Amino acid sequence: MFNSKKYVFETNDTRVIRRVRNFLLTLLSSFILYTIICLILLLVSKHENQSTRETFYKRSPDLIVVFTGDSGRIPYAIGLAKEFKQSNILISGVHSKNNVNRIVKDIHLENLNPNFLDLDYQAKNTYENVVRTLEFLRSSKGFQDVLVVSHDYHLLRIKAILTDKMKKKDPYKFYFSGVNSDLSNLRDIKILYKEVFKFFRTLAYLALGDID
Repeated sequence: MFNSKKYVFETNDTRVIRRVRNFLLTLLSSFILYTIICLILLLVSKHENQSTRETFYKRSPDLIVVFTGDSGRIPYAIGLAKEFKQSNILISGVHSKNNVNRIVKDIHLENLNPNFLDLDYQAKNTYENVVRTLEFLRSSKGFQDVLVVSHDYHLLRIKAILTDKMKKKDPYKFYFSGVNSDLSNLRDIKILYKEVFKFFRTLAYLALGDID
């Protein structure tokens, strides 16, 4: 018996169909993987929120830092400050035209002293939020346990930059709490999907040392 090879010949139409099918399968797989990574970001944030509440169940952080950039973060931080009975708050990334009175005018500050609220006007992005926060801590005394507030999708990127920029001699311990995204809101879903790209881009920049 002689072995015979079988050849399968494709027409142009079947070749196009096969390539389109493979492309769509690849696209669908990529979308599913990307969505899973988005959900992981939210799960990490949920874990951080729970860990923070357990840590400060019977004590307070030394400082609460709010990274601006989306609505709801400052009121959320004020709520945590009341809950943890901590008046020391740093708001990083404040617009130059804002001041303490404008920022908190619609927020109830019972039991909180606005004189302990500091504003950082220099930070323009997440990386600068981290750098200015570390500069503030290094120029101050008595701050060790620091609670960072942002949105849930944002925490993992903040944590990555903090890990990269901290010095060995820095005594600070960072904890995180995030405003929950509304997954029924199309805007929040778009932001979440964009954040995954920003997160991996940041990791690449940090690995290459391209962020100054």
